[in-house]
Parts: sequence; C-alpha cells; structure tokens
Amino acid sequence: MFTVQLQKYASDKYEKRKKYYGCLLADIEEGLKGCKEEEAVLMRFLYGTMPLRDAGEYGFDVFLSFVQHALWLRREREWCRKLPEEIFIHYVLYYRINSESISDCRNFFYEQLKDRLEGLDLKAAILEINYWCAENAAYEATDERTVSPMTMFRCKRGRCGEESTFAVTAYRSVGIPARQVYTPRWAHCDDNHAWVEVYLEGDWYFLGACEPEEELNRGWFTQSANRALLIHSRRFSEFPVASLEETLGQEGVLTYCNHTSYYARTEEALVIVKDAYGKTVEGAQVSLEILNMAEYYPAAVLVTDSKGEIRIKAGLGDIRVRAFIGEVFGERKLTISPGVKEELLLHTQSNNWLSDRWEWEEYRAPTEHPLHPAYESKEQKEKNTARIKTARDIREKNLLSCYDEEVETLYPEDLEAICRAGENIQELKAFLTRDQKELRKQLLLHLSEKDFKDLKAEILEDHLEPYSEEYGFSRENYYRYVLCPRIFKEELTPYKSFIRNYFSKEEKEVFAKEPDLIWKYIKAGIGYIPEEEYETLCATPIGSLRLGLGSPLSQSILFVAICRSLHIPARLNPVTQAPEYLCHGVFVSPEKVASANTATLVLKKKKDSRWSYYQNWTIGKLKGMQFETLVYEGKVFWENELKLSLEEGIYRLIAARRMPEGHQKVCERVFRLVEGERKVIDMAEWKTEMQIPKNRVKLENFLFNSSSGKKSSLFELVRQKPAILAFLGTGEEPTEHVLNELLDMADTWNNSTGRMLIVLRERFELENITLGKVLAKLSGIEIYFDSSDSCNRAAVMLQLNEDKLPVLILADREGNSVYACGGYHVGSVEFMRRLLEEQKQ
Repeated sequence: MFTVQLQKYASDKYEKRKKYYGCLLADIEEGLKGCKEEEAVLMRFLYGTMPLRDAGEYGFDVFLSFVQHALWLRREREWCRKLPEEIFIHYVLYYRINSESISDCRNFFYEQLKDRLEGLDLKAAILEINYWCAENAAYEATDERTVSPMTMFRCKRGRCGEESTFAVTAYRSVGIPARQVYTPRWAHCDDNHAWVEVYLEGDWYFLGACEPEEELNRGWFTQSANRALLIHSRRFSEFPVASLEETLGQEGVLTYCNHTSYYARTEEALVIVKDAYGKTVEGAQVSLEILNMAEYYPAAVLVTDSKGEIRIKAGLGDIRVRAFIGEVFGERKLTISPGVKEELLLHTQSNNWLSDRWEWEEYRAPTEHPLHPAYESKEQKEKNTARIKTARDIREKNLLSCYDEEVETLYPEDLEAICRAGENIQELKAFLTRDQKELRKQLLLHLSEKDFKDLKAEILEDHLEPYSEEYGFSRENYYRYVLCPRIFKEELTPYKSFIRNYFSKEEKEVFAKEPDLIWKYIKAGIGYIPEEEYETLCATPIGSLRLGLGSPLSQSILFVAICRSLHIPARLNPVTQAPEYLCHGVFVSPEKVASANTATLVLKKKKDSRWSYYQNWTIGKLKGMQFETLVYEGKVFWENELKLSLEEGIYRLIAARRMPEGHQKVCERVFRLVEGERKVIDMAEWKTEMQIPKNRVKLENFLFNSSSGKKSSLFELVRQKPAILAFLGTGEEPTEHVLNELLDMADTWNNSTGRMLIVLRERFELENITLGKVLAKLSGIEIYFDSSDSCNRAAVMLQLNEDKLPVLILADREGNSVYACGGYHVGSVEFMRRLLEEQKQ
C-alpha cells in the first residue's frame, strides 16, 4: 500500500529516534512485533516524527488506534483511497493537529458521522460535517490550554484553536484531509485566529470551524485574513522532502507551511544578515515579529543560508525582523513591498544600544484587498440561518440534559464552572459525593474553570490529602501550593502517588530537607532535545520522569510537582514562570536562594491616561538574544504609579496605540537595571486628538422593539444622548470578542457613563452567558430586538459587510453615523468609547 520512499523514511526516522526512548523502547519494540506490516510502517513513521514528549505521555495502543483507523479508511473510503500518499500521511493519519490533549477518538467521530454522509459527494460531505460540528461545539473565550476533541464534544464549547482542532478531527475521522490554519497574530487588531482547510480534488479550501456555510471559502474572518501579515499551517514531518507548498522552515519537529498568498496580497522580502565588518552571516536566526498586544510577537523564525539570506512572502505591511547568532544581534522594521531588500547588521550589546529613552515608530497594517469575494443567494442565506439555529438548539438541548442539580447543591461556590462542564459534570459528582470532606471543595476552588471540562475524579483523589499543622506553613499556602494538582497548562495526572513511588525513601528525605537538590537532580537527569520536540507542548511530571526528557518549562513543572508531592509549597513564578518553593515564608528559586527581586522600577502615568497590560503596554526581559514578555496581566497603576520588583538585567518597555484604520504608533525604551537600583520612568504619552471622521452619514430612522415589546425609533433613542449602536450575534466568535472587550474595560466604561444600544436578532440570545455578564457588570447597556433587517440596511449604507456581525455604529444626537466598523476589530469598543466621550463634550 505504501511506497518504498515512505517505508524507508519511516524506518530511518525511527532508527534515529530509538536512542531517545530509553526504558520505553522495549514496549514500543514489543508492540511493533504484534503489528501487521502496513501498521508497522505507519507506527514507525509516527514514533519517528512525533514530538518526543508524546511518547512519554501516551501508550502504544493510543497511536495504534489512529493507524488502524486510517488504514481502514484508506481501504474502504474511495475519496481516501485516491489521495496522494503524502496528503494521506500528514492530513488523515496524523494523530496530532496542534497542542491538544490526545485520546483515542477517531472511530468515535466516524460513528457519529457515517450515516449522515451516506449518499453525499465529497463537497456536500465537507459542508455537512461542519453543520454537525456546529451542533456539537461553539465558540467560548477561555485559557490557552487546548483540550482534546473528545472534551470539546462533551462540553460543547471552546476557543477557536479548540474548535478548529475539533473540526479537523471530524474530517480526518472520515478520511477527508484537513488541517488547522493559523495567523499567529493579526496585523490590524490585537488577537489571533485559527480556522480549517480541507482538501478537495487536488486543492485546499477554507472554512470556519463549527461555523458552517453553504459554500466553501467563506467565513467571517475572510476580511481580516486579507489584511494579515502571515498565515501558516503546521505539519509534523518534512516528508516528502520536495513539497510543492512554500515552507517557512522548521522548528523542532514542525514544518511550517506559508499560506499567506492564498488569503492576502503578498510580496517576497529578502533580508541579508551581515556582521560588523560587512561579511554575510550563515546560520543566523531571523525572527519575524508582529507588533500585537503591545509586544513584538515572534511569528516565525528562519535561518540564513550560505549567502546570509532569508526570503519570506508576507502581507503588504510592516513587520519587525530581529537577527541573532551567538552574542550578536540586529533588528529593524521591515516594510513588505515589491522588490524589498534589507540588510541587517549584527552588533554586540553595548551601552550605546541601551539608549534609555523613548523611541517612536509607526507600524502600518496591510490594507484591505479581498481575494475571495463571496456571493450568497437569498436561498442559501435563509437555509444557512435556519440550519445554524437548529444546530444551536440541538447543542443547547444536549448541554441542558447534562445539568445535574445535585452537583449545584454540592458545590454552589462556582455555578458557572458547573454549567460549562457539560457531560463532565458526572466526574465532578463522583468526586464530590465520595464523602463530605470540605477539602474536596478547596481542591476544586484552586482549579481553572477549564479543568472542570476534563478533570477525572480518580486523578483528583490522588491529590486529596488533609492539611496538618506539622507542615509549618499556613492552610492557605497548603491549598494553593500543595493540594492543588494544577501547576501550569499541563494535563492533570496522578503525579503525587507516581512521584512518591518513583523515588526511594532516602531520596525523598534528602529532597524534603534541601529542595535545591530536587532542581539539581532534574538538571542532571532530565534532558531536552529541542530539535525533536514541539516547544508549545508541556510534558506532565509523569511523562518527564518516564522518558527522562522535558523542555525547560516541563522541568520547572516537574520541580513543582516533586515539591508538592513531598508537602513543600511550590509554584511557577506568576511573572517569569521560573520554579520556586516556599522557604521561611518567602518563595525562592532553587537556582538562587537569595531573593531575585534586586531592583525596583517605578512607572508613572498622567492622571487621565489609561494603561492596560497586553493592550497598550508590556515589558520584556532580554534572555539570550531575545526579549521575553513578562506576565503582568491585570497589574494596574495605583495613584498614577506602578512599582515592579525585577531582577537585574536588560529590559524593554513597549507602549503602543492602535489607530482606527488598524495601524499602530509605538514607543519603545531599552534600559538596564542593576542590583539595588530604583529607576523611575514616565510612560510615553500620545496627543489626545481622536481624528474624528469628518464625513458623517445620516442613518435611517430604524425601528426596534424593547424587551417589553415597546417600539422605539433610533432617532428617539439618541436624541438626548449619543450611543454606540451594536448589532450583535451572540455565540458567534466576533461578537464574543466584543462582549469580552466590554467586560475587560468594565470599570473604565462605568466611570465614563458610556451608552450602548445592543440590538439582537432573537430573544433566545439573551440566554448567552457572556452577554449576561456584560449586563450584570456594565451600566448604560440597553437591549433591543430587530425584526426588519435594519443591520443589513445600515451596513450597506455605511459600506460595511452586511453578512457578518457584529456591526458597531457610533450615532450622534442627530442620528448620524460618526464612525462605524463591521466584523472583527478588537479594540473598536474602546476607540468608540473615547469618541463617545468627545461627542458628549
């Protein structure tokens, strides 16, 4: 069934990998002996290409289930049988899509879908599968840990990365090649996005995951994608060596494919890296960085060739390039345009580079230029609308059937987490009803909301131990830093019993007396081979010990896990993610017992200026040759001042401001902190002019219904006070972003007496959880309903996309549109709020 080329590739890759598998190798070899010839080829391919971390986390049988299902599809499904070998290998067989938890799920998904696809051609099947996805999953803003497709099926909600992983799994389960496509950061607004591409008759087509349409190459994100700087996908090997798709190079086991040209206008940029003497530099790393969320995000890293060159096709906007090798580096803004060719000179760190002054720059986002305009007939639109409503009803009915009032009684402390648990509510019930110990609630209180979706009762039991005064630290420290099984974003495992059985009594006694020796043990015994890993993945403590390998972050997680297993309070530093344990009431690093907070940085702002971390400012520390953004999310200025305790080193402050058209003004300041120093910096400030659009458009006097049924006209509503008119589609990702943006700025909104008229399509949309939070936390929000297609008419009048919500319009007292935007524009609410303030003045 498979070519000699694939068989040789799989065998060669596996043989090179065997030395890393250590004590796991015997079980792998034994498993291969029991495989049929074709199964063995694919198992060698997987074990030869997978992130090494996965071999320590999942058993042989899990991978074999993916192989056997893929082989069955290759034999039984005609559309799968006709696929080119490399397409089948990468986009049907492969078990991993991105960073999701892995479980045996392909046959389950196939069983859910098989009857539904009976008699459909391939294109119709692709469209139908996405409707099934919508019946079983919808968008919800949540943390970055990616749950498994099975968890998504059971809890019905997840962020775009989880929706797309879920949809790709559905397609691959029936033999349709699919992949997750991703823009690591947008250029025109502060966020990212993932969607799906499917392979149909020799070409790739895109669609929104769990967001069905009546045709391919449609999605709310299309408009945003044509303004992207970089769009790519991942695959977990370089087979075949000669690919027709443009690659962005490799990072660990990943090969990145560049798809930007399919979505946006692009040009090829040439960057030449030279040393201080003008000689070209081979082997330098060149990081392509997108200014987003007030940081330079490394979207891709390429390596210079023998001529010191890298070439990249990217969208027609501004991107930051930073080249480095050894102890030298160089950086500059690069404007992607026809024939662009830039040189980067490398230099060493010096005080001349550390200017310690604000330096201004402007970064321009690509302009809009649709490459995939879509026409939707009236019949298609009506059919799609009806089917999406049906999908929502099915999904919500299934969720409602999961709810268990007994669990609400047992754990009233977090009813929202219970509601979001879906089918996993039974695991919660099993854990809570085993006995009535208050300790069970304390453990749950220190988990993340997402943990409620996939926690297992037996795993939590492993961590359930009562507090003792003999421990010598507070009960609260015990609950947070010993009892809690959650350390970072790793999968939850029963690591405490494993660790206690793994080490000898003598080792545990030594570690308990001197926790620094735990770190020395890890650094000596747990290796890391970055070229054989996927850096995004965290190994669990059990996986790291089994394999004897783990990334630096995984090693830190292991340190914390061993400490907690020995009743030593431990954590990852919330700012730097460095491992720490409690010593005499203070958290210290095992690498340096003395406190690492050796300098004080005082940031000062003007009275009325608003600073929000990851929105208009960040601070990063230089580690090696790159800056790593510190995690100060939620930090606020108190009385116009913010004090930060920092290690000595080199830091970069970034202050950014997004303009209405998506461009950005940015200030950055690079400086050094030394031990004992107290440094004061005034935050960079911009002029306050809002550049209010001069050409106002007179709106139609739309009629809306209030919740009580009373009719009100737009002109009546805004006559006394201007407002943001917001046509929303609750439950849809772009609208969820708008609602979450409102929640993030609740204090600012309430203090500014903002006003928003939210217009919904149906009354059931009031049941949306995020909207409910907005109505509870924010003042000045009024709800209306539209049954006369007002949104479409307003969008056409203002030359916006009439098919995609949300549509936001700032209406003055005369019923004119001052400013409007449609679709996906993170930051638009804050911009309109500021405009609204000026309108009131």
